[in-house]
Amino acid sequence: MIDPVYADICSALRGAGQATPCLVLDLDRYSANIDTARANVAPGLSVRVVAKSLACLPMLDLAMQGLGANGMMTFSATMLRLFLWERPEVTHLMGKPLPVAAVADVLAVQPEAAGRVIWLVDTGARAAQLAELAGQTGQSLRVAVELDVGLHRGGVPPGDLAGMLGDLAAHPGLIFEGVMGYEPHLAKLPGLLRGIATRRVQAALAQGADLTRARGGTLVNTGGSMTFASYRPDHGPTEVALGSVLAKPTDFDLAATEAFQPALFIATPILKYLPGNPLPGLDWLPAGKRRAHIAIYGGYWKAKPVWPAGYNCSGVFGHSSNQEMWAGPVLVSSPVDDFALLRPTQSEAVLPEFGEVVVHSKGQIIQRWATLPVAQ
Repeated sequence: MIDPVYADICSALRGAGQATPCLVLDLDRYSANIDTARANVAPGLSVRVVAKSLACLPMLDLAMQGLGANGMMTFSATMLRLFLWERPEVTHLMGKPLPVAAVADVLAVQPEAAGRVIWLVDTGARAAQLAELAGQTGQSLRVAVELDVGLHRGGVPPGDLAGMLGDLAAHPGLIFEGVMGYEPHLAKLPGLLRGIATRRVQAALAQGADLTRARGGTLVNTGGSMTFASYRPDHGPTEVALGSVLAKPTDFDLAATEAFQPALFIATPILKYLPGNPLPGLDWLPAGKRRAHIAIYGGYWKAKPVWPAGYNCSGVFGHSSNQEMWAGPVLVSSPVDDFALLRPTQSEAVLPEFGEVVVHSKGQIIQRWATLPVAQ
């Protein structure tokens, strides 16, 4: 089924005189997705917006306001420094441990980060490094423990958490806030394995919550765009994180996200239309065996073609970042000077690549929003 927003976006871009590849946000769908997300967060849970997935300040502002979020989950020192300047009211939980030198760089320029950022620790060695930095700067640093709830991408196993909290207590310069347990594997495991893994995640979070409260902490963060709606406070978490599902790139086309609509697209001018195009080295094939091709402006994005209908990147020509060739059915009329559309497979790498988001609403291009630097 063809999404009706495709024709609206193409018409709006033509009307706005767009002549180069661009990233388009359908604001109406984005706003509706925010409302859907808020309706699916269990009462009693706070929300933290994942900054890297929505790397554009107006998009983040809308998400924060619409979700009533209590802060951001931030992943890079570059973004963190920008947010500390631009949004001084926002607090941050780091989504990955940073090298202590990166933490020192942030604190040297923006010492207020000590009160507004919860740094993530995954090992006793990293905790010791942060404690040493706290001593050098004369500031207490807020920290949370990365809890390995089953993803196995590092972090502290549940059985070792008590020992880790004992290590933290030995460092007076560190203030223990709680734990963060990320579990994106749950949405992608097959049924039987998912059930087993889910029970293990819940047990790990419950254990983390008990130890957090016993040590005076209050934070138990979990979830993500594919799983946030499955948690309740009685599972142990105090907050869930989400971001990408609000734009819904194709990596999030799962049963758990059916209520959300795709809101982010790449649009690029169609430069050429070649019906019955002979393939290189196969010129001798009869015309009836040939497919039509279009050549688009640019290409090789982290994205999947969705318009014109039936067109996809040519397996013969392959990807090109200059003039990608797509193969598909013969069209009723030439699409040259119209637009081809793609859906990004993810948002965090694609948003910074274009530098701005062209904002579409009700058949019109209404604004252009700058995006943020690459979230590394």
